[in-house]
Amino acid sequence: MSVFSASTVRSPRERVVASRYVLLRTFRRDGVGVDTPIWFRVDGDVLVFRTKRGPKTRRLANRADVEFRLCDYRGRIVADGPVMYGRATILDGAAADAADRALRRRYGWFQWKIVPLIAIPGVTSVFSVLSWRDKIRLASTGGTWPEAALVRVELGPTSNDSGSQ
Repeated sequence: MSVFSASTVRSPRERVVASRYVLLRTFRRDGVGVDTPIWFRVDGDVLVFRTKRGPKTRRLANRADVEFRLCDYRGRIVADGPVMYGRATILDGAAADAADRALRRRYGWFQWKIVPLIAIPGVTSVFSVLSWRDKIRLASTGGTWPEAALVRVELGPTSNDSGSQ
């Protein structure tokens, strides 16, 4: 379902689940928010996503509070979309592998393994600096990429929830 047609779904939580992308807001030490569009999967009150280890994972390690908004693949916010709040934990071991499998089930192998390695106009890829040899190695790797971090977010209330989730 397209992010722009998600308003036909009833609750704010259902709108987020139906979306392909959300805008993740993490916070620097000084409290300034940093926004990044992400692919994700929601299962109950848990959202998981994958990111490359770097500034975002350092921000999450320093401050686990995060916010989410509906967006498109370029991070353009959906005007009437809900804001969701949560607390993030960086996963490792079996929990990270399980989160990676869940994401791959939602997005499919090609989109999950190949699309992040392709240059898309208007989208900054964290993998754009890699050589083609490294990109092929990553795409053919089974399991979680060594450079990746899987993140679990315990979801809290949404901005336009009326107490139900």
